Amino acid sequence: MKKWHIKELSDLTNTSIRMLRHYDKIGLLTPSYREANGYRCYTAPDLAKLQQIVALKYFGLSLNTIKTILEKHTNIYAHLQAQQQVLKKERLHLQKVNEVLEKVLKGLSPSTSPDWTDLLSLIEEFNMTNNLRKKLKEGWAGRSLTESQFEEYLFLYEQFPEEFAQRDEIIEQINNKLVGDPEGPDGERVISFIIDVTKKMKRYFSEHMKLGSSILKSIQSGQLTQLEITPEGANWLARAQLSHWLKRWDNLYNKIVANLENSPGGKEGEALAGEWRGLINEHLAGGSKDYLMGIILWQESARQDEEIKALKHIPSPQEMIKKCHIKILFHPEASFWINQALGYHS
Repeated sequence: MKKWHIKELSDLTNTSIRMLRHYDKIGLLTPSYREANGYRCYTAPDLAKLQQIVALKYFGLSLNTIKTILEKHTNIYAHLQAQQQVLKKERLHLQKVNEVLEKVLKGLSPSTSPDWTDLLSLIEEFNMTNNLRKKLKEGWAGRSLTESQFEEYLFLYEQFPEEFAQRDEIIEQINNKLVGDPEGPDGERVISFIIDVTKKMKRYFSEHMKLGSSILKSIQSGQLTQLEITPEGANWLARAQLSHWLKRWDNLYNKIVANLENSPGGKEGEALAGEWRGLINEHLAGGSKDYLMGIILWQESARQDEEIKALKHIPSPQEMIKKCHIKILFHPEASFWINQALGYHS
């Protein structure tokens, strides 16, 4: 049977003799037997156990935890998973501390002393970020985003604190039914705010498209903020959005009809083609034209399917279009004019 004295085991495993003696003292790794002269003798099972100790210690587990795992044969996976979460938090903490140090060092030289007031302000800023992180973790962002996306979302939140605070307030008003008619001034106020904020964040979304998609997915599913919107609130918001867009499309239609005497290739055509594309781009919110067209066709097919099932006769395409109030489809000249304008000013 293979055996090792303490010095040999120390050399074999790169574990100090002092540490092996400590393991023996606390009952974590007791040698299989001792020789008559008192020398410790370790066997193959002892070596295997030491290898487990070294591995678990490497992951940051305490000696008491390791002892419990080895003695009671508890679930190592659960312990490692918990330790991983601890290490993630420590990593984030060290990352933030490093950011604070970088800010401090930028304003220092080897011959100057730090401004302790500024230093305390940086630490306070760091603590505020930690508090915000905890708050967001408890909401939809903590449930919906990956760790890396969450950190970017936290950064985004810090860049637009006023906008996010106002958004939270609006969603709370909607949830508590403190808003009026979604097709009236309150609905227009809320949708205009959402559009303005989206424009402000569009640049950031373009640089972090994966993050933007995650956030938009949560927005579209009704999770606008960490205050999760209620089903009634989602219905109110949907009605407000539809009313807003229909008004804007109708307004654009009226402008097109008013300019039929002008050339679609002129400045009027250029302006209205730009407005048409602008409305489409606002609808896209980070997607593509192909994506938007696919969604529109899919939704329209589903809507018509539900309507047809509820009717006693199959309506004609003209009847379906008329029901949707898409005015431009009943005005061939207006339809032709804007199509030409879009072609001239592509």
